Amino acid sequence: MPGFFSSTLITAGLKRCTRTLLLCSSLTACSETVQQREAEHYILPGNYVGAFYVIFAQTRGEPLQYQGDARQYQIPANGVLLTQGNISEGVIAIDKLRFFRRDTPEQLTEITARWLTSIDPEQAHQDSTTYIFGGGPGVYSNSEPGCDIHFRGFHIGTKSQILDEVNHFDIESFILNNKLC
Repeated sequence: MPGFFSSTLITAGLKRCTRTLLLCSSLTACSETVQQREAEHYILPGNYVGAFYVIFAQTRGEPLQYQGDARQYQIPANGVLLTQGNISEGVIAIDKLRFFRRDTPEQLTEITARWLTSIDPEQAHQDSTTYIFGGGPGVYSNSEPGCDIHFRGFHIGTKSQILDEVNHFDIESFILNNKLC
């Protein structure tokens, strides 16, 4: 009986060790480092209001530009920048995501207000602050093989301009009209 008792204890101990090792392995796999996105600076024309987009991996697009360690996206007057660069994946610190208006060739004004919450439409019409809204990545796909277009989209304007959809346009229409697929 003593041999049975001790082998039972050993077997139980091994099972506990195995469960502990599996748990530790699972926790390690889940705690991998989150990929960090490169810093991004969006530069808009001086009085631009409305939707703006960056469409990535476009052969006829602009080469990717950098200012220091930050990607520079010079948004043209039509609100859509085509770039040859691939989309930067991962999370980004709020201080590495910056927006500017080009007042003169040498003068940039930073837009720091972000609209991140819901809003009372009546209060929106009394607020004259210029905000950046949105910023999520998107993918346009259609039935053509290899037609997956990655983009980031934002809006700039006062809350009332954004709610009233001033200069709002649909990126899908732009993609189709410009035959990007």
